[in-house]
Amino acid sequence: MSKKFLVAVDGSEHGSKAADLAADLAKASDAELILLHVIDELPVTGGLGRYAQVEGVSLDELNARYRATRSLSDAVIDEAETRARKTGVTRVSSQVVEGDAAAAIVEQAKLANADMVFLGSHGLSDIQGLLIGSVSHKVLHQATCTCVVVR
Repeated sequence: MSKKFLVAVDGSEHGSKAADLAADLAKASDAELILLHVIDELPVTGGLGRYAQVEGVSLDELNARYRATRSLSDAVIDEAETRARKTGVTRVSSQVVEGDAAAAIVEQAKLANADMVFLGSHGLSDIQGLLIGSVSHKVLHQATCTCVVVR
């Protein structure tokens, strides 16, 4: 049975290092590499229109923000996939999902039946991580497979 490695990428330096390590190990062990980027969900209690009103933005502006976020997410995934393929990994897939980062990483690892999860020790949300606990810390405690946290 072939191995599957899931790597969470977020555009941070630590996330890029995690992706590079995962790619090197995937190539060496002929493992499948699954690249994952998680977009925070919009907190839309009461509907999108109400959220826009509370935030003081128009629906057009809210949609523009979402499109910009999605474009950035696609760029992060595309760069990670290009780098992995340059390393020589032949089986690479990528996905962008919405949700809580730690929960989404753990869920996608389970769905993929991943043997290992790779992620950076600090992503782009370091301040939030100080307040409510880092994504890497949560994944380490919730994942059922081996986790590698890269600094």
